[in-house]
Amino acid sequence: MRVGYARVSTGEQDEALTQQIARLEKAGVVKIYSDIKSGRSSDRPNFNKMISLCKKGQVKEVVITRIDRLARSMITISKTIALLEELGVKLTILDAPIGDISNPFSKFSINQMGALAQFEVDLLQNRIRHGYNYFREQGKAPPQVPFGFVRRNEKYEPNLEVHESGKTYWGIAREIIDWMLETQSSVRSTIKYIRTTYNIQFSTTGFTNWLRNPALRGHIRYNAKFNSVRPEQWDVRKNTHTPLINENVYENIEVLLARNKRRWGKNSQVQEVGLLAGLVYCGDCGSKCYTRKKNGLLYCKKRAVYGKDICPNKKGTLEVMVCEKLDAELAKQAAVLQNYVLSGDENEVESPEVKQLRETMEQLQRMPKNDAIDDAIAKIKIQISQISKTNAPNLELVNAWITTFSDIRFFRLMPSREKKEVYRKFVESVIISNGKILAINLVSVD
Repeated sequence: MRVGYARVSTGEQDEALTQQIARLEKAGVVKIYSDIKSGRSSDRPNFNKMISLCKKGQVKEVVITRIDRLARSMITISKTIALLEELGVKLTILDAPIGDISNPFSKFSINQMGALAQFEVDLLQNRIRHGYNYFREQGKAPPQVPFGFVRRNEKYEPNLEVHESGKTYWGIAREIIDWMLETQSSVRSTIKYIRTTYNIQFSTTGFTNWLRNPALRGHIRYNAKFNSVRPEQWDVRKNTHTPLINENVYENIEVLLARNKRRWGKNSQVQEVGLLAGLVYCGDCGSKCYTRKKNGLLYCKKRAVYGKDICPNKKGTLEVMVCEKLDAELAKQAAVLQNYVLSGDENEVESPEVKQLRETMEQLQRMPKNDAIDDAIAKIKIQISQISKTNAPNLELVNAWITTFSDIRFFRLMPSREKKEVYRKFVESVIISNGKILAINLVSVD
């Protein structure tokens, strides 16, 4: 099979992706795989799927428009080319015909093109790094504006916009902190007060992070995107704007937070614990559910924080019951997969979504041609290439599934820690509401 691969870095490059796909179609490929991901990322689902088919011997030639569509890293490019060469898969680059990739001159040309692609990326990253450094040296405020502030001329200022209550957001922000300190309330109690008084909603994590944000004390922090709970990683610039609170007030906040932590633990009442942590969702509001240790029941996390006005899912669902139902579904699916493997049926089957897109595209193709219709057809082709699925399963996952759940008694004797990891591997989600299981969604083996 002769396949094509197209890639752009962001969804804003739809036109570039359309052009790549059009060129690959003109080159006569049977199927096109495309990703909207950075070329330095290893998490490119359709690229990985294409490579998997190469390893199975189902692909004889891969066609790309340029070498940097394959990857933006010399290491990744070299590894991919070496793998294709080992598998006997021909690589065709439309913008640089190179012939046989095992030829020393072809390898030299590819290495030159790959080095240029990485050089361009390195230059771009260098410019971005210098831009960030200049941004910080100028004391410019990050675009993530804390509650109570606005960002004007790249600086934080008090948000004097009037809320529906008649108070400014700046005034409400200070009132929230004063109320919390005066009443010595917990984070969750304060969140409920904010919601009932001003109809403003915070999450427990979001509110705690807001209280600890140096911006409230008149400082700007950088490098906090992936380090919200690691202040030692922040780059803090002092006294850059009008503060909402002073250092004494902040110290009182930290004392109160520490006291609540000692009393309640790390938010233990809503902590995700148990075998199904992170897999169970509320059927009423969509929030994650947690297991309460003392009774083994699963409850809606959002209801626990915000109360019954937000979510009507009051009754807990027994975790043991959910596990039993889940085990039965996993065992049932194992039997189906085993029969599938034995039958060897690997005919391609399109999903209903893809079929609907194809029908829409066929209707557009029957209409008089114009630029708008051509653009719509091209975008539908991109969608089809992104979501197209076949029944050819991930054999590694299928074998693991059959091995694990062919004898459910063996699985139930497995230690809890190992069982938890297995659930996370094979279960997509479980939907519950008021003591009932509404749906069990298992991972796809495609």
